[in-house]
Amino acid sequence: MYYQAYNPVSARAVLTAVSKVTRILVVLASALLVAAISVDAFATDGDILLRGFYRSVQLPVCVVFLIGFFVDMYVSPKRARYFFSHLIILVLSIPYSAIVEAAGVKLGATASYVIHFVPTVRAVMALVVLVVFISKNRLVGFFLSYVLILALMVYFSSLIFFLYEGAGANPHVVSYWTALWWCVLQATTLGASFYACTTVGKAVAMALSATGVMMFPVFTVYFTGVVRKYLDSYKKK
Repeated sequence: MYYQAYNPVSARAVLTAVSKVTRILVVLASALLVAAISVDAFATDGDILLRGFYRSVQLPVCVVFLIGFFVDMYVSPKRARYFFSHLIILVLSIPYSAIVEAAGVKLGATASYVIHFVPTVRAVMALVVLVVFISKNRLVGFFLSYVLILALMVYFSSLIFFLYEGAGANPHVVSYWTALWWCVLQATTLGASFYACTTVGKAVAMALSATGVMMFPVFTVYFTGVVRKYLDSYKKK
């Protein structure tokens, strides 16, 4: 009987192809999770992270995240180094809410909110990595990644702010677009024309202000570099 010899090169090619497929699935799962939290924000009364479409897709999305992590680690020539250097991705990919529910552990509202939001952070990381990857220029890629982080931060904050400050809690929040504009102004560190009333709203304001303080200097450095590069090329002519 004839047995085909094991070919390590072809096996490596198969694993690389599988890794590429899982990375695509991770990006699609990330987009699904962001879409789910958006749908629930406008269609669900109550906590958008603790019920609705977002909660139903969270476990399968986390499974995709975990599969992607372990496939990439297996393909990596230095698996131990990959594991420790990407440990934060593994931590953010674990479906904590499903584990807690299966164990029958009762958590407080704040703890439940945090563990349900963790996979969304992993989804944002995947989208940011995608932006950097598809950009041909490394500097432009990092700039676009910061823009995406800031935009997603403002977007998610506006959903949370609208959920807790709307429905009469804050008379100034009459629609989602008011909440979105408030978050945009808060991220610029200029501040909006009215203050948050709830504890969650005040926490969102603090997070947005801190994000703005950290992000906008990056934009300044980027544009300074672009102008300097243009002037240098102009002088060489």
